Amino acid sequence: MMNSLSNLKKFNEILKKNNSSNVPNIFTKEWKKIKTSNEKPSNYINTIQIDYFDFINKVIEQDIIFVKNFVESVYLGNVYLLKNAITEKEIDFIKREFNSFAKKNESTFHKIYEGVPNFHRLIDEVNPKYTLEHIKHSYYLFPWNKENSGLRELLINLHRPLKFAAGLSPMEFEKNTPKDEVVERIQVVRYIKNGFIEPHLDPVGYLNLVFSVYLSKRGDPNDYIKGGFNVFNKNEKKIDLEEFIDQGDMGLFFPSLKHSVEAVDVKEEKNNSSSENGRWWIGYNIIHSDHVISKERNTTTPLK
Repeated sequence: MMNSLSNLKKFNEILKKNNSSNVPNIFTKEWKKIKTSNEKPSNYINTIQIDYFDFINKVIEQDIIFVKNFVESVYLGNVYLLKNAITEKEIDFIKREFNSFAKKNESTFHKIYEGVPNFHRLIDEVNPKYTLEHIKHSYYLFPWNKENSGLRELLINLHRPLKFAAGLSPMEFEKNTPKDEVVERIQVVRYIKNGFIEPHLDPVGYLNLVFSVYLSKRGDPNDYIKGGFNVFNKNEKKIDLEEFIDQGDMGLFFPSLKHSVEAVDVKEEKNNSSSENGRWWIGYNIIHSDHVISKERNTTTPLK
């Protein structure tokens, strides 16, 4: 099974070649068509599991039947779980880099203007100033910042083929900076003890998919014991999807699907910046910078 960074690079080279200006992205057409004629989904239907690399091969092939079926399936409210997207060795590397950065740099916050650095932000209590109630420790990476460890390269290579499935080109927005108003951002998150995010909808903006990479396994005492990812069915019943998730999987779903992270329980009593306990997660986003006035930005919506 192919699961190394070198093989991901091969996939990306194929995608770049096939996604030239002369080759249309069929996913783009299908997303536009279904979003024009159908109401956005908000409730979960089912979980569909497939090997990450098998899925990537299908994305590259752009078989029209697969493309139509995938877009329709996601738009109905299905969640895709791509198995074996990332290796244990790569997961350990990500966690080490996160903790190394946190040790060397104070927890800070920066609005997304020109020159914003990579930064980490520890939120260990609910702050009413934020749009969503949440507790987590996050490390934010932006493409214009030099990053010598190879962390961003690993994460962007993991996501580039899936940008294609979301209706974008694999390299789209990577060269943007905040003055361009739309930027790429990668977020590595550790949900610490009692870490959570309240039920919400993500904005339906430039990405037609929410990407979630899972770096932990619930039930492992070295990770976390309780809590995790939830969605809501048509009866507004909360459905626990964490039971299907293994370390190294990636989730895909449409942004308007109602979802949350139930408070996680870890064995440590308080946050330790060098600890690896907790629920680890990676999110890839295409977002508005702060050069766009607040009322025009795509933002998350809490379900009150």
